[in-house]
Amino acid sequence: MTEAPLGTTSNTTPPEITGRVVDLILNTTFGSQRSVARYEGLCVGEATQPVTGAVVCYAPTVDILRRAAVTGRNLVISREHPFYLHGGVNHAYLSEGLLNDDPVLALGPGGTDRDLIPMKGFEGDTVIAAKRALITELGTTVYRQGAAWDQYRPAAQSAALARAFGLQVPENQEQSRRRGVVCDLAEPTPLNSLAAAAPTATGSVSPRIVGDGQIIATRVAVIAGETDPVASLAELLADPSVDAVIAGGGGILDEVDGGIAYFLDAMAGRRIAMLTVGYGPSHEPGVKEMADAISAAIPDLDVEYWPSGDPGWIPARTRKGNRS
Repeated sequence: MTEAPLGTTSNTTPPEITGRVVDLILNTTFGSQRSVARYEGLCVGEATQPVTGAVVCYAPTVDILRRAAVTGRNLVISREHPFYLHGGVNHAYLSEGLLNDDPVLALGPGGTDRDLIPMKGFEGDTVIAAKRALITELGTTVYRQGAAWDQYRPAAQSAALARAFGLQVPENQEQSRRRGVVCDLAEPTPLNSLAAAAPTATGSVSPRIVGDGQIIATRVAVIAGETDPVASLAELLADPSVDAVIAGGGGILDEVDGGIAYFLDAMAGRRIAMLTVGYGPSHEPGVKEMADAISAAIPDLDVEYWPSGDPGWIPARTRKGNRS
């Protein structure tokens, strides 16, 4: 598995590898369990066409879809859904339709049905219509591997985020069924220094700190994505020696609610601070590790990991009270 040098083209994948073959291998290897992974698997495109190469990414944005086509790769495997859908338990008829090639549910010759779930409020949406048209024009198949990966290794995303910051993840936590991990730093480190490492570790261009950035971190709780639900964060902070948190975000960071409200209240009784790197960037290290796992599971498939990038940025602030 290689990272993407733009402008390269590869068509070495055997033609017998199709979207359906990829789906079968990933389900066999990682136990995707279609019946419990809503909006997972083959989302849109021709599932029976030969795969000329795969891109693994966090979000299948229009930019990534276009670049993949330019480089000769017609399969995009992403953590997020191409049409912005999330969910837990799937409807039985959908999983049965995909497994049995039910012609009523099939979208086209490829027979993907993940795209058929009603999207209330999106009828006639021009962004979705344009993206669907682009995917058809490019001849791309999009496959989502998000909840399925989390079911397979619940701590994988957080462990990968910790490793990106150079932290050693205890082996027993790798197999844990909780979302986060707790790691000891090799040497005491100011949280501001960890924040400075965030762009290299995650691609984040807008890390933020909740609390005192000068706090010296010795034991860090790491949780990819948001800190909600509160129970996930509370379980990690139950360890009184944890003095810092690295997370994607705290729900809505500017809204004192949920995980952030809990963390602010925890700060009132202990010396602790949090570094947030952004929801998407916090998942990038885990997506890269997922790409490595997919490449190992399908060695004949040309697989590249492409970062989606941090979409946000924070303008320079001059108002009084700005913390350095």
